[in-house]
Amino acid sequence: MSEVLTDLSDALAAAVSAAGPSVARVDARNRYPASGIVYAAEGIVVTASHVVRRDEGITIGVGEDDIPAELVGRDPATDIAVLRAASGGLTPARWGDADQLKVGHVTLALGRPGKTVRATMGIASAVGGEWRSPAGGRFER
Repeated sequence: MSEVLTDLSDALAAAVSAAGPSVARVDARNRYPASGIVYAAEGIVVTASHVVRRDEGITIGVGEDDIPAELVGRDPATDIAVLRAASGGLTPARWGDADQLKVGHVTLALGRPGKTVRATMGIASAVGGEWRSPAGGRFER
């Protein structure tokens, strides 16, 4: 049994290592930074709208460097904001096939509230179907 857990642990660490360069630190509020996902190599980062509290002095980071960024759009109803970093060459996230996700699958949530990536594990408790955000925004899936 310990070999199974060791293999799982190694696979999770490899997944975090592979996805980590696509997780950005977003510094757009007065206190703690938040996280975002690199959507496009040209510097497009998607984050939560509620973490973008200022329009100026926004930076993102995927390691040691802080990169200036600008807010290019937001939708408070769905709690999504889009930033554009001043430099490209970022590593965009690779998207999995959502149709393959099933209730009970192990999931990883990654964040970068500082210079390094952090991870936590969970289990998919529901998939598919429409839902609404707390602010009333509609998500199809």
